[in-house]
Amino acid sequence: VSGGSTSYTYSWTGPNSFTATTEDISTLEAGTYDVTVTDSLGCTQTAQVIITEPAVVAGTITGTNVSCNGDATGAADLTPTGGDGSYIFSWTGPGAFTSGLEDLTGLAAGTYDVTITDGNGCTGTAQVVITEPTPLLALELLR
Repeated sequence: VSGGSTSYTYSWTGPNSFTATTEDISTLEAGTYDVTVTDSLGCTQTAQVIITEPAVVAGTITGTNVSCNGDATGAADLTPTGGDGSYIFSWTGPGAFTSGLEDLTGLAAGTYDVTITDGNGCTGTAQVVITEPTPLLALELLR
């Protein structure tokens, strides 16, 4: 704050009955905040600030199933959304499988879960099930 006669008072209002009388406010939820600043002569000035939040962190996975029973030819193509756009990935799957990659290849059949964490520490999860065909039956030729 500058100008006016020094010794200011502050009156903040915001979402969900938020009020404060300090110059600076923090740890705010998304919404519109209004402040009225009054100087020692009773002159006032008002301002408004809008705090936004990023979309929820989420992910969509396109899975490719294993082509032959017992093979590891599956894949998971992850498309992360929301958050601040910078992501860290933490995959888990069958047999103590783990990975930090966005997209996976060479997967065996099973359920794969991913936790997506953005640069603000917000997280989302997604899951894909990779399947495999049933085993071929053994054929016996009779003469």
